[in-house]
Amino acid sequence: MTSESPFIGPALDSGRAAVRGAGRIFARAARVVPAPVLVLAYASLGIALLFPYSSTTRPFDLPKEGEIAKETIIAPFTYDVVKLPGDLARERLDAGAKVLLVADWDQETTRKVRRALAGLKAALAAVPAVPGADSLAEEQLSAGAVKTLRRSPKLVDAASEMALRALDKGVIAAPVVKTVQQRDQLAARFNTAPDKFIMYDKDFLNLRRNSGEFTTAVSDLPLKEDALEAIAGKLRENPRFDAPALNAAYEFLNAALAPNVFVNQEETDRRRQKAMNDVLAVKGKVIKETEIVRKHQVVTDDIVERLYSLRRTEEQMDHRGESFRSRVSNTGAVLLVIVVLCFLAVYVRRYQWKAVGTTRRAVAVATIVVFQAAIIRLALLIAPRLFESAGDAGPLVLEYVVPTSVGAMLAAILFDMRTSFIVALFTSVLFGVSLGFNFQFFLLALVTGLAAGSLAKTFRYRWDFIKAIPWVSLVYAALILILQALLSQFSWSAYLQDLAIAVVNCIAAVFLVMVSAMLFESVFDIATDMTLIELSDMNNPVLKRLSIEAAGTYNHCVLVGNLAESAAEKIGANSLRARVASYYHDIGKIEKADYFIENASANDKSRHARLTPNMSALIISSHVKDGVELAKRYKLPRVIRDAIMQHHGTSTVSYFYEKARQLDPHNQVREDDFRYPGPLPQTRENAIIMLADAVEAASRSLATSSPKLLRDLVRKIIRDKFASGQLDQCDLTLRDLDQIVDGFMPILQGIFHTRDPNHHKERNRER
Repeated sequence: MTSESPFIGPALDSGRAAVRGAGRIFARAARVVPAPVLVLAYASLGIALLFPYSSTTRPFDLPKEGEIAKETIIAPFTYDVVKLPGDLARERLDAGAKVLLVADWDQETTRKVRRALAGLKAALAAVPAVPGADSLAEEQLSAGAVKTLRRSPKLVDAASEMALRALDKGVIAAPVVKTVQQRDQLAARFNTAPDKFIMYDKDFLNLRRNSGEFTTAVSDLPLKEDALEAIAGKLRENPRFDAPALNAAYEFLNAALAPNVFVNQEETDRRRQKAMNDVLAVKGKVIKETEIVRKHQVVTDDIVERLYSLRRTEEQMDHRGESFRSRVSNTGAVLLVIVVLCFLAVYVRRYQWKAVGTTRRAVAVATIVVFQAAIIRLALLIAPRLFESAGDAGPLVLEYVVPTSVGAMLAAILFDMRTSFIVALFTSVLFGVSLGFNFQFFLLALVTGLAAGSLAKTFRYRWDFIKAIPWVSLVYAALILILQALLSQFSWSAYLQDLAIAVVNCIAAVFLVMVSAMLFESVFDIATDMTLIELSDMNNPVLKRLSIEAAGTYNHCVLVGNLAESAAEKIGANSLRARVASYYHDIGKIEKADYFIENASANDKSRHARLTPNMSALIISSHVKDGVELAKRYKLPRVIRDAIMQHHGTSTVSYFYEKARQLDPHNQVREDDFRYPGPLPQTRENAIIMLADAVEAASRSLATSSPKLLRDLVRKIIRDKFASGQLDQCDLTLRDLDQIVDGFMPILQGIFHTRDPNHHKERNRER
């Protein structure tokens, strides 16, 4: 990567540190055990730890209501028919909801209110000269209210009588509301917090008074404020009581009256729990040898309950045996998956190793497999919790939400389509086996993995990730439609629900790949096409330096990139990698640019004139080592560093070697002293870069643009490289070499078209 987000930078650093630590352990273990075996053991251990184990085994598939029975089932013994968990839970909730709210009539509060009313009446009726009388009233009432009430003793009596009648019926302490809207209105009216209200959707409650209990309407138990408003309304009917008198009476009652009915939430919850516990789980019996369901019969809800009860009874009767069978079943499933993994690993080692290349990249493939297994395990664990609130929407196939295409997409981006197919195949086996050997989900994971991998292989820019979402969703849409049609379960509502879940899957998969691809690139030093596109920017710091400090080399690199890209397209190699790596293959010349002929002007004296051939050859060949060091300093990926190391192979610095031979009369010059350090090109792309580099350099010495001479020159250079063994470790065939010549020719002719002086003279005449 050319840049790192500040948010994932720490994660990349941690990943690199972890890989370095694991690499040291791996290197020590590899001294005893072969590296491929260690990689396979690592992947197998990861699969074994992350496999989604099942807690029980199922002796038969429990059908759903409306399905057609696949077999005839006879009751092997007499057993109780229990309600399905969902039905039992609903019945218990209904039973609990039917229990009325319990409230207590508080006798002590009633006595206190009566005493308060009597005390205030006595204080108001007393002669003002009585010591303490005024102070007793004025402690609770304003002076104006005391004065007004003393002038209207009948008002005090009437208000007190009405308050005692309201108190006798009951004044509730906490507001009870039916709806949220009603609660919000009352909260605004009385300036009360919403959590102080009691939500209760019934019209009656149980009121416990003294030693008895009776049912009363909630509306008959007003709040204190409502009771005061009701009393004030009745007093207002008497024309003798004016507004100041009514206000004084309201103040009098507000000071004395207090709620005497309190909701007993603890007792209510206890009764509701008892009502729920009293709902019986058993609803009947099935007698031994009774036919529960016949093959091809339509399954009803009663049959589902009987089959569920049979399976539950068998599990309870043989819990230890069931546990053992469960462990055996899980062990067999894991071993089957690991056996498939071993076969695929052998295939990769024999037929796909060149795409993987190194042990480190093999560890990357194994990590992709383990990462995909972790995603499947995590998704199967959290999917029921994520969608539990959507239970009323109908049966949901939660397996559609598992992002099984992540591994295939990562393998396609980081490696190639063959590796992506292998990862997709293993993922589909893992997914199908973990869901009870379900062929439907095996097929779903395989097809979607191949489709997603094919799309991912074309990614060149980060935006391509987002554009892939609708295409992968379209594949899911077609597959879900086909599977529902094959299983005779098609309905538009179920189809749209499953498709919505699958779209969530696609979005999650794409974003997981987007983030994890960057981590894999950085941790395992793998360059994807997206990274290569970023590196092809000519404003890259090292290319910027090359264009300024070694302009001739810069132009040479660009021309080599064009040649390499054209030739790679001809033979089906990675043309982007060939072009971008060509841009960087000679960056080692930056430090000693003047020593290379392409950077010297015609009038400059060669820097090699005063040097011995050995020293000149050393300087020329050192640009390979300098280039690798510079690439490391600028954090260029391994694919670029490999191209720098391999673009000369172990060929000879021929000019200075021949010069040294001419100066040595004793013929003691060793050719190995004039060789590049190597290694030989290991990939087709690096071999093409070697040939393009040699062809571009040699073509500058031609004085003509004759296509025949150019083709002969290219063939001679390729023939010499082939004869000297420089192409022995790459996969180029003789047919590929012929096609490389065809790929070079259009670019070379274009270069000579612009270099030919006769061409420029003709153009000047035209002007």
